Amino acid sequence: MSNVNRYKILASALALMLTATAAAAEPVSLETLTRRQFISSANSRCNWFDGPTLLALKAGLLQNRNAALNHGVAPSAVYATIDHARAAAARADCNNPALVKEVETLRGAYRGFVAQNRLTLRGLRSEWLADRTEQSLSKWRLVQYQQTGDVAMGFGLFGTLKGQTLSVMAQFRGETPFAARLIVRDTARRSGLINRDALAVSAQMPKGIGPSDLSFSASGRRTTQIALTNAPRVNLAGFTVDGKFAGHAEKRDTLRFDFPMSATVAIGKLDPREDIVVAFDFNSGTQYARFEAGDFVPGLVFATLPSPYGVK
Repeated sequence: MSNVNRYKILASALALMLTATAAAAEPVSLETLTRRQFISSANSRCNWFDGPTLLALKAGLLQNRNAALNHGVAPSAVYATIDHARAAAARADCNNPALVKEVETLRGAYRGFVAQNRLTLRGLRSEWLADRTEQSLSKWRLVQYQQTGDVAMGFGLFGTLKGQTLSVMAQFRGETPFAARLIVRDTARRSGLINRDALAVSAQMPKGIGPSDLSFSASGRRTTQIALTNAPRVNLAGFTVDGKFAGHAEKRDTLRFDFPMSATVAIGKLDPREDIVVAFDFNSGTQYARFEAGDFVPGLVFATLPSPYGVK
């Protein structure tokens, strides 16, 4: 990854703290979204932020928007709020004390954010887990786990902090798939696939998938050994940080399929409430797995941010 790209990723990550901590402490409203959008738009005249910090603010805006949609705010109200804030920003007083204070709050958010090495981004039906510890170790950097019956799966970014693949890993009993495809709604051609059903693996094609949607074929199939579960962190003896014995999660034979990283751009355009679909092709037919889009993009940004403490 070039220094320029890493610099942009770092900048985009700064604003995540704004919503990662506030979401659990106060009800979701459009007020925060309005303030952040207003300041982001007004910056084009006021020049409060450098390029990286402005990118950070936009990443935080995306998470604000997702939180509002996930909590049932009508999309029309969410996008009207964004449009109104943009219009009001054209008349902003760059020296207004309240605005200057908010700008300083945004700058200060970075100092708290960079101290984090892990982040949990909860959605309506699942969550994304981001991890930027142990920089040189290949591991899940951003993952959504799913256990459906006797099928365990993980989908997300796997690798070191310097290089990841967009992968799905699955543990099937009995017959195993020989190929996999990632299916993402083409946002430029049709409206959203919103599926609030429980996440599952099914022989039925998910409702709403059509021939116009984007399909990304996996580059191949390989086998690895991994535990597909959100297991607690333990030391070599199997004890957690608070001294409780948890043992080590059992590693099992696991199929891995890698998709082109260009698919992350398509995923980033989805509504946070809708599904990403992985189609597993068996000799006996196709099985469809669904993962929630949620805060995939904020998680991706966090996962690619290097640790401020060096290699861990």
